[in-house]
Amino acid sequence: MGSLLLGLSLCFACTADWGFFGHRQINRHAVYIVPPPLNIFFKRHVEWLEEHGVDADKRRYALPQEYKRHYIDLDHHAGRPQGPLSYRLDDEIRTGLAIRLLLQTGDTLELVDTGGGSFRIPGNKDPIPRDSLLVLWDTLRALEPQEESWYASEKLISDRMPSLNPEGYLSGLLFEDRFSIHGILPYWLEIMQRRLTKAFMEKDNASVLRLAADMGHYIGDAHVPLHTTSNYNGQQTKQQGIHAFWESRIPELFYREWDMVTGPAVYLPDFRASAWAWVKESSELVSQVLEKEREVRSGLPPDRVMCYEDRGGINTLTYCPEFARAYAEAMDGMVEARFRATVHAVASAWYTAWVDAGQPYLWEKEDEVKLPEEAGEVPATTPYGRPHE
Repeated sequence: MGSLLLGLSLCFACTADWGFFGHRQINRHAVYIVPPPLNIFFKRHVEWLEEHGVDADKRRYALPQEYKRHYIDLDHHAGRPQGPLSYRLDDEIRTGLAIRLLLQTGDTLELVDTGGGSFRIPGNKDPIPRDSLLVLWDTLRALEPQEESWYASEKLISDRMPSLNPEGYLSGLLFEDRFSIHGILPYWLEIMQRRLTKAFMEKDNASVLRLAADMGHYIGDAHVPLHTTSNYNGQQTKQQGIHAFWESRIPELFYREWDMVTGPAVYLPDFRASAWAWVKESSELVSQVLEKEREVRSGLPPDRVMCYEDRGGINTLTYCPEFARAYAEAMDGMVEARFRATVHAVASAWYTAWVDAGQPYLWEKEDEVKLPEEAGEVPATTPYGRPHE
């Protein structure tokens, strides 16, 4: 597994949700509570599913759009003027889009709402409704569904909506997604569940394994309270480092003491509702995560909070086992409970996708199954997005 430099150390493992160890164990345990006969298939590939439970984190080093799939800042969206979040990601992105015009002079200006949801564009006699501009975004979104910004060139404008640029002032329009930076985790879970169901329907064993491993990872993220808040690493409350402490250090120290009996996976009749319930349950625990850490820390001297340990041949400053145990107990077993709930949710999502796909037999030609290619080594660079997500 390699060395996990935790606590205040800056290392790849500290950026991994539930830690590499945790994500792998979640997928392994989930395999064994999948109901028959689907468990025949998953048990045969348990080692692969365990090992690849961390691939989603590795992609954060290669794909700029990956980081936002691991969290959602529910506190950022609380009490917003337009009301509660909808369950349609495209609608939320569309509402929050910033639109900029690029002039032939080379200047870039943000379009200004002139009232009634319309914008003034040089060369146009009348304001242009925002919805007219979003027609171009719909075209770009279809072509580039996973981007964070979209550029409508002068040619595209001329081809699709020549009335926007009658005098040729515009060299292009730039659309910027200002919603997704606050995370899209529950939306992404629904997208991934659809993909897994489709892979089951097509009896694409390699895709089933790849998507199931990733689903295990993202569902794990949804069960971590600090993945549902903008104060994701305690940086707003002077508790820097609490993210890796909660989800990596505590499981690593105490996992073998935990009761991992969860009962068999169940069918989820409304996956969307389940996904949102997971993140909302996690969000409700954020204040306890932060308050109990402050409470326990205040009762111990500094040298019993942070200790040096030799890890992988490196003397590392990390949270003391005594402090970690006191914190875990003060939370009344929250980390253990969320870990166990993750395992059950992962297995239930896998099972639900299989049922929704018509319960296909995947093990008829098991000897011919070609496993997905290895993810490859992780570059030793900073991942895109938040450093502790």
